[in-house]
Amino acid sequence: MRGSNDRRHCLLIGTCLALVLAAIGDAGPEIIESRSLIAGYDGPGPLIYLAFAALVALVRWRYTPLFAVAMSVFFLFGGFADADFTNRFITPSATVEFLAAWLQTLSFVATIGFGLAAVWWRSAAETSLSAR
Repeated sequence: MRGSNDRRHCLLIGTCLALVLAAIGDAGPEIIESRSLIAGYDGPGPLIYLAFAALVALVRWRYTPLFAVAMSVFFLFGGFADADFTNRFITPSATVEFLAAWLQTLSFVATIGFGLAAVWWRSAAETSLSAR
């Protein structure tokens, strides 16, 4: 049982790390451009990502990672619905925005993968224990 808890713990850490990287990808270009953490503030997105990372890290409920998964799906859908966001993917001349868009998107995809795996791993471990 110790091994499955260690794996789930690693998946939860991966979920939190991916959310932190998404916050960096979202806020990074504005902070770099303005050269200030406060002046570079463009919206609550990065704070929301960090709040969900804290939620996943601190709340010991089996389905807590699904909140981060739902938030990631929501932000991915909203991002791809915005023409400005999708243009950042195909404009490598604006290097910082290009890399930040890819970092943020890949971080959301990683959050979805790690979050689902953490919930599934817990379910699989409990199922195998109850079968004994």
